[in-house]
Amino acid sequence: MATNSSTLAALVVLFVSPAFAQQTDAPAFAPAFYAFENGVSFGSAENDAKTLRELGYAGISQTHAGGEKLAQQVAAFDKAGLKVLSVYLNVGDTPVAEELVKPLANRDALIEITVRAITPKTVEAVRQTAEMASKLKIRVALYPHHGNAIATMPQAMNLIAKVNHPNLGVMFNLCHFLKNEKAEDLELVLEKSGTRLFAVSTCGATLGGRGWGDLIKPLNQGDFPQVRLLRALKKLNFKGPVGLQCYAVRGDKRTNLSNSLVAWNKILAEL
Repeated sequence: MATNSSTLAALVVLFVSPAFAQQTDAPAFAPAFYAFENGVSFGSAENDAKTLRELGYAGISQTHAGGEKLAQQVAAFDKAGLKVLSVYLNVGDTPVAEELVKPLANRDALIEITVRAITPKTVEAVRQTAEMASKLKIRVALYPHHGNAIATMPQAMNLIAKVNHPNLGVMFNLCHFLKNEKAEDLELVLEKSGTRLFAVSTCGATLGGRGWGDLIKPLNQGDFPQVRLLRALKKLNFKGPVGLQCYAVRGDKRTNLSNSLVAWNKILAEL
C-alpha cells in the first residue's frame, strides 16, 4: 500500500511540475522580425545576408529589386538561411508584372504596394495584381504612405473593399500612421483591419513628431511605447511578420540594426 501511495505522489508531482506546465503553454508571441532594405547596405546581397544573420534578423524586407536581380538576392539570403520577405512596388494604371515578383513564388512572401494616385483603372489593376500573386502564392499588402492617394489605414481598407479579392490585405506602418492618423486610435485601427492585416512595420518614434527624423528612429529611441503596439497585435492573435523601417536614419547602419534588435527582444520580454 505504501508503494502505491509513493507512486501516486510521484505522478502528481510530475503533472503539476513547472517543467511540465511550461511544455503545455501556448507558444510565446514572437513575430519574425525583418530589416527594411533601406537600412541595410553592406556592399552586396551576400554581405547583407551575412550581417543580418549575425545580428539575429529573420531576413530582409521591402526590397526594390525585381526579376533576375531579385532572384539573385533570394539566392544569397537562402544560402545564409535567411529570407527575402517582400518586394516594394507601386500600382497605378497597370498591374504588377509577374516576371518582377516570380522569384518570391511559393515562399510565403509579400508584395507591398503603394498607390500614389487613383485613376479609373486603379481598382482593376490592384485586383489583377492580387489575382496574379495568388497563383504564385504571394500575398499582396497595401502600404499606406504619407502623401499618396492611399495614405491611411481607413483609405486602404476602403480600397480593399472595392477590389474585393481575398489575396489583398494591408500593412500597418507605424511611422505613416503617426504622421497621418491619431496615435490614440492605434488599437481600433488594427482591430478594424481584422484578417486583412498581413504585415506590420515599426521603428522608434517621438509622439507628436511631424518630420521623418522624429517618426523614424532606431527602435531603442523615441518615446512611442512599442510594447503598446505589440500588445495590441498579440491580442489580435497576429501571425504575420514585422519589419523595421529605417528610412533616412542617420548613423552607422550595423550599430542601428544591432540596437534595434536588442530593443525588439526587450519589448517582447515585456509582454
